[in-house]
Amino acid sequence: VAHVRAEADRRSVYLIANRNARLPFMEAFDAPTLQTSCPVRESSTHAPQALELLNGDLANEMAAALAARLDRECKGDARSMVARAFQLVVGREPTPRERTLSLEFLHDQPVREFALAMFNLNGFLYVD
Repeated sequence: VAHVRAEADRRSVYLIANRNARLPFMEAFDAPTLQTSCPVRESSTHAPQALELLNGDLANEMAAALAARLDRECKGDARSMVARAFQLVVGREPTPRERTLSLEFLHDQPVREFALAMFNLNGFLYVD
C-alpha cells in the first residue's frame, strides 16, 4: 500500500496506473476508470474539483510538505519563501505584483495556507 501511495503522490503526465488501485483525488478530475478502454477522455469543470484542491487531503498534505520545506530552506524569511515557492511550484520567478501579493498574504496567513494557494495557481494547474 505504501508503494501505491508513493506512486500516487506525484504530478505527472505519465503515471503508472494500477487497475486495482483507484486514485480518489483523480476521480474529481474525470479520470477514466481503468477497468475498460477509454478512447476519449471527458473534460469538465465543476465545484468538487475546486473543493478537492482547497480542502482535499492530498492537496493539504502536499501543502504542509511544501510549507515545511520552505520553512527549512528559507529560515522564516518571507521574501526567500516567495521566490523559492514560485521556483518549486511554477518554475519561474514571481512577477512584482505576485511578489507583493504573496508577501501581504504571508504577513497575515501561515506558510501552509500560502503553499496551498500556490498549488491553486493556474501556472501549476495547467501545463503549457
